[in-house]
Amino acid sequence: MGGHFVKVVASLGPSSTDEHLVLQMAAAGADGFRTNFAHGDPEVWLRRLRAVRMAEERLGRPLAMIGDLQGPSVRVGNIPSPVRLRAGERALIAPAQLSSSLPTIVVQNASLYEVAEAGDEVLIDDGRVRLQVVDVRGSALECVALADAVVEQGKNVSVRGKELEAPLLSERDIQALKLAAAEGFDFIGLSHVRDASDVEEVRRLLRSYGSDAWVISKVETLSALRNLDGIIEVSDVVLVARGDLGIRLSLEEVPYYQQLIVEKCLRAGRPVIVATEFLASMVEGPAPTRAEAVDVSVAVQQGVDAIMLTNETSVGRRPLEAVRWLVRLIRFAEERMLPERLERIAEARRRAASDEDCFARGVVELAESLGAKLVLYSRMGRMASKVAALRHSRPVHVGTPDPRVARRLSLLWGLKPLLVSSQEYEEGLRETLSRILSEGLAGEGETLVLAYGLREPEQRIVVKRVVGSGAPG
Repeated sequence: MGGHFVKVVASLGPSSTDEHLVLQMAAAGADGFRTNFAHGDPEVWLRRLRAVRMAEERLGRPLAMIGDLQGPSVRVGNIPSPVRLRAGERALIAPAQLSSSLPTIVVQNASLYEVAEAGDEVLIDDGRVRLQVVDVRGSALECVALADAVVEQGKNVSVRGKELEAPLLSERDIQALKLAAAEGFDFIGLSHVRDASDVEEVRRLLRSYGSDAWVISKVETLSALRNLDGIIEVSDVVLVARGDLGIRLSLEEVPYYQQLIVEKCLRAGRPVIVATEFLASMVEGPAPTRAEAVDVSVAVQQGVDAIMLTNETSVGRRPLEAVRWLVRLIRFAEERMLPERLERIAEARRRAASDEDCFARGVVELAESLGAKLVLYSRMGRMASKVAALRHSRPVHVGTPDPRVARRLSLLWGLKPLLVSSQEYEEGLRETLSRILSEGLAGEGETLVLAYGLREPEQRIVVKRVVGSGAPG
């Protein structure tokens, strides 16, 4: 087994906007980057995008850029300064600043005050702040802090076990979506997805703004779990967002739902990413804990396409070291633990029955039976994504003439995209082969299976053996 089937995504933030650091993280093994539109402003988002594109140019390999929308989330509004509370101290949650002896946390969401009751637990900032409602005063909630807490502007707000209503996209989201379309972001992450119609509406807006970016549905609400099959069906990518999911479920349920979502995505042939707290101790510390190493290993063995670092690289003290550690942990798990599980993982998808699925399965099985390296030419990425879903046991080299396609494929399991110039299938496949040989990506004696997407009226699959100094036999 070669290394790096599972891809690495690093979130960018105050700790990691610097161009040189982004380049270092990419060189260390990051395949894609993410910026959260809930924080910062367009100037900051564009600085991060430019840093990723610069790294891509310097390294000569495609790097994906993800922009996360807030989606239908509830957040702390404008407050003059962070509200600091000690355990047992009280505060008010209200739609606006109030004249009171108690500090006010502004939350401008009407449904919060409709659904919250005395005894409910209000969670802020992915549950880092826990407040218990002790009294409902009309459109204000008097709460007591269950632990020492600092409440900051813009942090997410939820009520344990209850769902709050919110519009699909805020005005800020709409502006971010327009910017992402204009500047060529590769993926748009939609937070707090509730059902398939949310995904379809965001894709419709993207297309109306001239973008073909893929939509990542972040599963983190109870509604999303109820509507999971429909969401998976219409999404380009699914993300298991363990932060918010973990404050809506009991902790012991999170591993079960992670596995459930991943397995459903594998059966549907849908790329799946898992995020949040993989290396949480590295926000402050120099190395992962043993439990975090196990967590990474479990995700690799489940067959996920990518693992995403969040706070570790966005606000952590050692973002580069976090990327290095994640790559190290992934590669060890791939080499030592993945091979024996790969057939079972792949089997989930190999029952798919469309013509394209059957063709992709045939190509993969031919390469597997010959012990061959698979080389594809894919103009739009459809064939390559179907091959990735089949979890071939060796990395798959994919030539494509479109940098946008190359960037999207860079986050899919086991794919190694290459930019080529040809727009024609036969010539494109020859150019891809030439690149692989000239760059030493296939060695003497190796067998290669070459193919492109299913085309009428006939399809040619080529089997070649590398001989001599790299000339195909």
